[in-house]
Amino acid sequence: MFSTLPNVSLLNLMSNREHRVISAGWEKKSANRQKIYKRYLDKANKNVLLKKLPAIHEEAFSKIDCLQCANCCKNYSPRFKTPDIKRISKHLKMRESDFIETYLKVDEDGDFVGKSTPCPFLGENNFCSIYDHRPSDCHRFPYTDEDVFFKRQQLSLKNSTFCPITYYVLEKLVAAE
Repeated sequence: MFSTLPNVSLLNLMSNREHRVISAGWEKKSANRQKIYKRYLDKANKNVLLKKLPAIHEEAFSKIDCLQCANCCKNYSPRFKTPDIKRISKHLKMRESDFIETYLKVDEDGDFVGKSTPCPFLGENNFCSIYDHRPSDCHRFPYTDEDVFFKRQQLSLKNSTFCPITYYVLEKLVAAE
């Protein structure tokens, strides 16, 4: 189901502010710990978890530089909802229908998603060329500071296999137990 992702070392993902290695081989560890993560998410007190998430989310983003990874942009597509299509096509000075025809397709769930990977808006050094106008799914990803994190467990578990932020958050939560 998942494409093989490049073996990105968390050492390479660390921001300049933090040089401590979180965990070498995190992708393999995440794959091996999926049942542990699922059990944790199943039994966790959702109200307590929701209060913990923002601080751990901020900590993860302070330690891990997304621009060193961009696995989400390289291997997956967000949903493009109607407001996203309107906003992005306006920014690109394109008609909405031309934007859809050029960049999007309808997936098996009936959602608009990108036609290709990597994302056509992923530029040099993993910068997003439409960052200020990006889809809401991109803005919210990886959902580690909101209730989607535990309400859509399968999504969080999948994200933990390719997103070091999600992996970090799950590891912190499980370790604090």
